[in-house]
Amino acid sequence: MNALLHHLRLAREFARVGVIRKSQFRVEFLTQVVMDTAWYLVHIATFEILFAHTDSLAGWSRAEVRVFLGFLFLSDAFWMIWLGQCWHFGRELKDGVLDSLRLRPGASVFVYFFQRFSLEACINGAMALGWLLFALLDIPGALAPLGLLKLAWALALVFWARTVLSVGFTIAEFRAVNSDLSNLAWEVTMTLADRPVDVFPLRMRQLLTSFVPVAALSSLPAAFVLGRISPLEAAAHSLWIFLLGVGVFAWWRRSFRHYASALG
Repeated sequence: MNALLHHLRLAREFARVGVIRKSQFRVEFLTQVVMDTAWYLVHIATFEILFAHTDSLAGWSRAEVRVFLGFLFLSDAFWMIWLGQCWHFGRELKDGVLDSLRLRPGASVFVYFFQRFSLEACINGAMALGWLLFALLDIPGALAPLGLLKLAWALALVFWARTVLSVGFTIAEFRAVNSDLSNLAWEVTMTLADRPVDVFPLRMRQLLTSFVPVAALSSLPAAFVLGRISPLEAAAHSLWIFLLGVGVFAWWRRSFRHYASALG
């Protein structure tokens, strides 16, 4: 419990510093909000146009895809709010500037990946949450007490999976310095995550729900809230992704112990 409270205090400090930093760059703040809003609108418009010509996409209705987009947007917002530092990992590893991470007061995974709080992404997160709640209004029982409990579970799964993938992709950088493999993996991941997993062939669906749980960023949580999968199946997926995360974090810490700086 003490360790949890300690890391929550660290998160609060990261947020405070992030707010101060972004308040000094107002044009950048506005530009980022506009760009991310445009990204949301493009996705919404794309699916709305598709549903103007069909009633179903891989078994997903218009109302269900709107819920799917809500989880996709929130997943992206969470990544921007807390995990944007991972985008710089390859460069910082190459330049050998991670030595101070060994001395920082907290778990190395948490301190590195959660240090770059983004205030502007909070605006996008609020818009994403608003869209999700709007979409859930068309789903019977989604905002009832049981539905809200399922929603909380689904959001926890989204945020955990996003963190696990963010940390996991950077492990490749320890093996292939200056490869930008983690950034490439994220580009591919977002391409796969921004459509319901059911549009893919069976083997690809199995890959995206297990070893590389991209579906947990959008499709799986949406399917759980919508009742497309049972609570038991959702629990099995959640347990697997939790255990995968524990293994990924341990692997990252082990890789970091063997990291040698440019001065080493």
